[in-house]
Amino acid sequence: MDGEPVTRRAPSTSIAARGKVTINDVARAAGVSRQTVSNVLNGSGRVGAVARARVLEVVAELGYQPHHGARSLRSRRTMQLGYLMPGIQLQPGNLIMMQFLQALVAAGARHRYRVVVVHQGADPRDEIRGLIASRSVDAFVLSDPQPGDPRVELLSELGIPFACYGHIGPGLPQHWADIDNAGAMAAVVQHVLGQGFTSPGYVGYRSGSYWDIEREDGFRAGLARHGIGDTRDRVLGVDDDAGAWAAIRGFLSSARPDAVLTGNDKIAMVVYGVAAELNLRVGEDVAVTGFGGSISAGLLHPHLTTVAIPVADLAGRVLGRVLRQLDNGPDSEPGEILPAPLRPAESTSARTETTLLAHGGRPGTAWSAALLGTCRDDDRRRWPAVQGVRRAEYLTAAQAVARPQCRGPGAEQGVDQVFAVLVRDVIDG
Repeated sequence: MDGEPVTRRAPSTSIAARGKVTINDVARAAGVSRQTVSNVLNGSGRVGAVARARVLEVVAELGYQPHHGARSLRSRRTMQLGYLMPGIQLQPGNLIMMQFLQALVAAGARHRYRVVVVHQGADPRDEIRGLIASRSVDAFVLSDPQPGDPRVELLSELGIPFACYGHIGPGLPQHWADIDNAGAMAAVVQHVLGQGFTSPGYVGYRSGSYWDIEREDGFRAGLARHGIGDTRDRVLGVDDDAGAWAAIRGFLSSARPDAVLTGNDKIAMVVYGVAAELNLRVGEDVAVTGFGGSISAGLLHPHLTTVAIPVADLAGRVLGRVLRQLDNGPDSEPGEILPAPLRPAESTSARTETTLLAHGGRPGTAWSAALLGTCRDDDRRRWPAVQGVRRAEYLTAAQAVARPQCRGPGAEQGVDQVFAVLVRDVIDG
């Protein structure tokens, strides 16, 4: 119990030397009751911090190993959780869900639970019924819920404990933990605009999954907060297949965003490849952001700015919801929303006027067309060489850089140098 006194007793090495260590040995060595040891090991009951720490210390010192079969017989528990894995999560590119599963297994182990992974067939209810009939698991962990999810409906109807990574729709038990997808993406928009980028675009998966929809909504809402309401030409939806490369290439070439925000780290990796093919430098000519915080973000060069989904925390919260139902019965608490912080990196380096000049006003991020309207008349004859630059799109940014140069000493020479770089870039590509 919470207030149980702890009698300090040094564990004798002779206990372990005698052979098999029992729960009574642990209780005597820790100076607590047998029930307290059981509560600590099962993660149940009320145990004070001092007593819990002492029991765990003695367990480690004596090398005590609870008998899994005996515990299951007494508690009528298998000490196993079922995880239904959709086929898409078996794909090697689904890094976030693999990280979530790893975190779930680790969190379960800390509570002496195993995770039984079952491939989810065409009707996932078949797998659920089979596991229940064979008494193979005590509860279920789900992910990727959909509206009217049949798995959730069945488990709710049968009264089987479960929890989910992802929103569960209304009218069903709210045993879930998730992130604020829209809020996280709006924060990315805020970051990119704050770094000096003025024409962001968005690339996300074209799907009916709520997280893809929420992330696109967050992009639009983020722009709206900054007075950018027309997003018709700023958003591209792609499928998770080989056709994404060509679609993204066309988007960068036609819409010419100076920043590409993506709904997934995997999409961001494709954007990196397309940018290289177009001779655009990520972090300089075009900013790129991801969503997920997978290990791939740190492997890209430059490192990818991304939203870091807290998979370990999510796994812990989902497991906690399951264990509370097993210990205390039905759970009527609402779902939990966890923050997903932005992890800035070099792919969204701050843009300054100096940076623009140093990079020669390349077409993908250019301000250059306004030079024609602010400098010497004889510069206008060079306009045919730069017809590919969309003058109106870059006018505002261009004036901030070009006009001061045209007014100061040596301005004409500076403008000539900038034009030389610009014309070379346009001709090359």
